[in-house]
Amino acid sequence: MAEPLRRLGQQLALRLACLSARCLTAPTLARPVEVMGLRFASPLGIAAGFDRQGRLGRRAGALGFGFNEIGSLDLAATTQLSARALGPGTARLGLNLSLGPDLSLAALRAGLARAWPLADYLMLNLIGPGSASLLGAEQRPRLRQLLAAARAEQLRLDQSGRRVPLAVKLRCLPGQVPLALAELLLELGYDGLLAAHDPGPPATRQRYRAWQDAAQQEQACAQIAQLRRLCGGQMALLSVGGIQSAAHLDARLAAGAELVQVHSVLLHAWPWRARRLLGNGQA
Repeated sequence: MAEPLRRLGQQLALRLACLSARCLTAPTLARPVEVMGLRFASPLGIAAGFDRQGRLGRRAGALGFGFNEIGSLDLAATTQLSARALGPGTARLGLNLSLGPDLSLAALRAGLARAWPLADYLMLNLIGPGSASLLGAEQRPRLRQLLAAARAEQLRLDQSGRRVPLAVKLRCLPGQVPLALAELLLELGYDGLLAAHDPGPPATRQRYRAWQDAAQQEQACAQIAQLRRLCGGQMALLSVGGIQSAAHLDARLAAGAELVQVHSVLLHAWPWRARRLLGNGQA
C-alpha cells in the first residue's frame, strides 16, 4: 500500500488495539515462558514500530500478548515516556532504543539510565537507517565500544537491585546470518539477540503475502536454528518477521526462538490476532 495509506492503517490498528485492551480482560493462556530471568505470560509479543510511544503499553496483555516493545526511540526520547503512561497491565514492556555512530558514550549511559526504571527489558536497535554505518568493517571498533559501554552501564545499574535484561536487534537475512555479531554479544555477556528476518520497510501487502510461502518460513527457522547452535543456552533468542499463523509461531519456537514478535499481521489481520495464534492453535 502507498505510504500515506500504510500509516493510516497502522494508526487505525493501534487505536483498535487500545480500545480492545480497555474492553477485554487478559485471556488465560497456558504458555508462560521464562526468558532472560523474566516470566512472560506467553511467548508472543508486539514488535517495535507498532506502539512507538507506548499508547498501548502493558495493556497489550489483555489481547493475549506476553510483551510489547515500544519504539524505536532515540535515547534522548525516553524523557517523553512515563511509568504511568506505560501501565498498568500484564504484558512485559520492552524499550527499543536506536544506536548511531555519533552517539557519545555519555549520552548512551544517560539514556540507558532514564529508560531503566520504565522497562522490563531494553533492546538496542542495530537495523535502523541511522545504525547502518555501524555495521561496516571500518566501524567495528566503534560498535564494540558502544556495545561494551552499554553492557558496563547495565552492570552498574544492576547494583540498584533491579535487573533489566539487555538485548540487541540484528538483521538476519538469507546468507547474512549475523554470526560474528552474535559472538561479540556472547563475549560481552548480553542477555538476548533479536533476529529480524524481514529486509525492512516498506511493509507492502506483496511482502506480507510472500511470507505465506512455506519455503520462506523454513528459511527463517533455519537461521534461528543456526544462531541457537552458536548461542547454546548462553543467550536468549527472539525472532521477528513473517509470523502470520499458529504454525509459523510454533515453528520458530521449535527452531530455537524463545520469544516471537509480530507486526505486519496486526495491520492486515487486526490486533486481536494473538488470541487465535496462542489460544486454540489455529491460524
